[in-house]
Amino acid sequence: MRPSSIIKILIKAVVLPFIAMFMLHKWNLCEYVTFIPENYRFEAGLALYMAILEAIAELAEYFIAKANATITCTFYNDERHEDSHTRPSIQMSENSMGVASVWCHIILNGNYKKLSGTEVCLDIPQWFSTQLDGNSNITQEAYQIKWNVSTLLPEHDNHKNVYTEIRMKLSFIRTEATDVSIVLEPTVKKKIGLEFVTNGIMIQNVGGIN
Repeated sequence: MRPSSIIKILIKAVVLPFIAMFMLHKWNLCEYVTFIPENYRFEAGLALYMAILEAIAELAEYFIAKANATITCTFYNDERHEDSHTRPSIQMSENSMGVASVWCHIILNGNYKKLSGTEVCLDIPQWFSTQLDGNSNITQEAYQIKWNVSTLLPEHDNHKNVYTEIRMKLSFIRTEATDVSIVLEPTVKKKIGLEFVTNGIMIQNVGGIN
């Protein structure tokens, strides 16, 4: 369960009832409603204030969600089967001529301005290089691969909310014969209202170079 979901549960289960009780102690609107029996006015007032507070909370959650954005970057081995909850593992070995490939699926969802200008960065070690296949959405600077999110975004009329996705195949070529493995996870620069989700990837260098 995500921290944001836990916070929502706590707000609805603890904070809202506390605020409702405080408001009820200060002023019970139902005390002025004569058709409600006197011995039921407290319960009616509590139910009324809870309904109002929950409606306000739902409205606030809606506007916050519209102002936020999520970038999901999922790596997977099999083009026909994608699992965002599993970290794939690939090997660069003699049998594969020192080359290994993985699929990458990027989903951009949410506020256009939050997504625009963002970069997804993947730091890579010195013992392999990346073959980009002329993909204009990716650049490589020294030992870092970058996805420019602005180039992935479609032209959008109102520039408010957007949903788009792109799939690509990345190839890695080893440059050293070291037996080593590494877990890589891309990152984005932290920005309020921008959530980044990834499963990462494990890359193994097995055996010497022919």
